[in-house]
Amino acid sequence: MIHFFIRLFKCNFFLNNNILIIGASGQLGNYFVNLLSKDNNVIASDIIPNSTFDCQFQLLNILDYNSLKKTIKTNNINQIYNLAAILSAKGESFPYKTWILTTEGFLNVVKVSIECNVDRIFWPSSIAVFGLNSNLEHVLNDVPMLPSSIYGVSKLACEKLMNYYNSKKLLDIRSLRFPGIVSASKPGGGTTDYIVDMLYSALSGNEYKCFLDKDRILPMMHIDDSVQASIKLMNIDREKISINSPYNITSFNITPDLWRNIIDSLGYDLKVLFEKDFRDKIAQSWPRNIDDHLFRNDVGWKPKYDSKKTAKSIIDAINS
Repeated sequence: MIHFFIRLFKCNFFLNNNILIIGASGQLGNYFVNLLSKDNNVIASDIIPNSTFDCQFQLLNILDYNSLKKTIKTNNINQIYNLAAILSAKGESFPYKTWILTTEGFLNVVKVSIECNVDRIFWPSSIAVFGLNSNLEHVLNDVPMLPSSIYGVSKLACEKLMNYYNSKKLLDIRSLRFPGIVSASKPGGGTTDYIVDMLYSALSGNEYKCFLDKDRILPMMHIDDSVQASIKLMNIDREKISINSPYNITSFNITPDLWRNIIDSLGYDLKVLFEKDFRDKIAQSWPRNIDDHLFRNDVGWKPKYDSKKTAKSIIDAINS
């Protein structure tokens, strides 16, 4: 009880923002909660109970507009991090559900944010919005896009909505197109999940069956870099943001075979069997290399982790 009143006192008098994180139990959520809670009053939310957060938690379905509005009004929310998603590979099994969650969830947040005067929204997009017509060897920020997965299609639809609401100055929505994210969290149905799965297999001594071609190169980044870049984007003045759509962002490019070599260089002997499935087809339409100079110039950001530092850091995190 004492801790509750201390937190309430801090929320009212010392913290910068009242932040709602939607989809907080996913791969990114816990990292956002931990960093944002240092200087803000954070409410974590998801559709299933979660007692692991060191902040207020609330059951919340992004598709339930009335509950969403009540949560925002009751807690005087002025920033929203909308992390609700069904990832690329899993989305192919549930295309309609993926479309509804992504697009209707996005629109619910937009509508309630306008009604409740929310200051700004962070919503992550993805490299899945790109397609075979996007010059995949070096993808600029603004290129033709014909995504191959329903995850990418739904993300691209929301990018267009984001551009509309920003250009009309109806809202302040900020976004990054995340590449594959490397973290200690168990994978959740993404096309780049192999990069985390390999680390767990190396630690357990088990052979890993990789669903991508051994030479399938894709952009990746350490989860700390992705979260810190997102928060930095949210904290800068709007005038410094030169576009109304999402920014490209990346740290390093890697293939499954090169990733295995990096893991082995850290003292492991990982055995990998390469057996491609439908996820390799999705990955074929994703960038080999991302041009993110626009974000780096506008926001003044650069990654802290390269591929080897990422592997070592995540292995240490899994072992801790």
